[in-house]
Amino acid sequence: VTKVKEKYPNKNIWCYTGYKYEDLIKNQLYVDLLNEIDVLVDGPFVKDEFCPNIKFRGSKNQRLLDIPRSLKEKIAVEIA
Repeated sequence: VTKVKEKYPNKNIWCYTGYKYEDLIKNQLYVDLLNEIDVLVDGPFVKDEFCPNIKFRGSKNQRLLDIPRSLKEKIAVEIA
């Protein structure tokens, strides 16, 4: 991720994970990765909450997070 950001500094880096942001920030390895990305789609895909009309997510329980703001404010900050 670091090399991609160096080569393409104007690109936004997105990461999709089945884990919740609150769990990821408990592990320094994941925090190091979060520091390199711009947007995180967190939470597992839940088939019963599938919604084809929401952008960038597969199910309603998943969140679209602004990671630089989330890390700065020390709370998950959702993108509207």
